[in-house]
Amino acid sequence: MIPSLGQEQRRIWSIWAAAGIVAFGGLMPLVFGGTSSRVAGVIVPFWIAAIAIGACGLLRTQSRTVLSIIYFVAGLAIVYGLLSMFTLPIRLAVLGTCPALPAPCPTGLSRPLTDGENTGMGAAAALGIAALFLGFYGLMTIFRGAVIPQLARPVRKIPPVATPVAPTRAPEPAAVVARAASETEPELPAHEEAELPELPPHESSSAKT
Repeated sequence: MIPSLGQEQRRIWSIWAAAGIVAFGGLMPLVFGGTSSRVAGVIVPFWIAAIAIGACGLLRTQSRTVLSIIYFVAGLAIVYGLLSMFTLPIRLAVLGTCPALPAPCPTGLSRPLTDGENTGMGAAAALGIAALFLGFYGLMTIFRGAVIPQLARPVRKIPPVATPVAPTRAPEPAAVVARAASETEPELPAHEEAELPELPPHESSSAKT
């Protein structure tokens, strides 16, 4: 049974979900921190990752090597975006930040992270990591579908063994049965009367006197 286009799309739903999640995650720093957010540049690697993950879904009929390379590029883009965001708080912690207003900011220092930057960075990181794992699940789903295609119910190819049925004998006519019975009865020998020996003639006592 060949799966239809709708079944194929449902089977790799996680690929499309991962592409949408990572693209949405790239917008989080802009949504919470505005265009002045110092982590807004994460939108570029995240959207590159979204395009690469979507390409895995469109090119799902290609070989495993091609799909693995494309997804590897997507993973690198997500990881690069995460590192580019988390370098900002590390740099601020190492170099220091400007003192609170109205004190002047010394040269070479940056202002602390704002609440919008913190929230946008956390939301983008969570969505990027979720898209990374969800896309990997979708890739494994594509690989399993290529190796183990959808099969129909197995059909028995060997015909079932028929149970032998004893043949039924047709009723025989009465004449045939009687003739068969007469042929099977043993014939008795003909009756012969045994010959008795002849007795001598009877002599009376008066004749002797």
